[in-house]
Amino acid sequence: MAQKDILTDSEILSHYIKMGEVVSEMFRPHLEVIIHDLRFPEHSIIAIFNNHITGRSVGSGTSDIGYKKIKGKIPEKVINYKNESPDGKPLKSSTLTIRNSDNKIIGSLGLNYDVSVFNQFSEVLSFFTQTDDSTSIKEKEAFFYGSTKEDIQIAINHFRVSHGLTSKVLSRKDKVNVIAYLVKGGHLNKRGAVTIIGEALSVTRPTVYKYIKQIQDKD
Repeated sequence: MAQKDILTDSEILSHYIKMGEVVSEMFRPHLEVIIHDLRFPEHSIIAIFNNHITGRSVGSGTSDIGYKKIKGKIPEKVINYKNESPDGKPLKSSTLTIRNSDNKIIGSLGLNYDVSVFNQFSEVLSFFTQTDDSTSIKEKEAFFYGSTKEDIQIAINHFRVSHGLTSKVLSRKDKVNVIAYLVKGGHLNKRGAVTIIGEALSVTRPTVYKYIKQIQDKD
């Protein structure tokens, strides 16, 4: 009996790209379909269709969901979890892990359905807008766009502005609060994050780790 050909990782991902293109065309312009190559999480998006929904593009990094997938912290398949786009639109999202012939995680398929257009018809179209709050994903997805340094600096700037921190030098309490905000946003999952945070807040790596431990102990 002839042995079946084993698909390479790239061939497997290519198959999902073709499938994603078909699905996105069926539900255009309301469904965004993303294919991630999780072997390279910082630049994981290798295909994205109807990207106006989250504003990401090919070459952008994975979200915090992708990092959780890599670590096996969420199920392989999560359907219809409640989500939100960067500009505040309500989304109905799903995610599927992609494995290779050796059963190793190599990527993921992400679906983000913009349900805002249907909310005004909530009774008639309740099927389309219903989400499953019992899934393992409870928090709003954190989208990452550029390099780790850019993402962290944007997050720090957002925290400073939203909390009225205009002084160039932050107090110890403010620095702890900034790091807590970054932890919650999933930024600590990215490579080199501790070093970048230390440089941005003018503290050493051991100090960053100490603050993280204090935050975790408090939680």
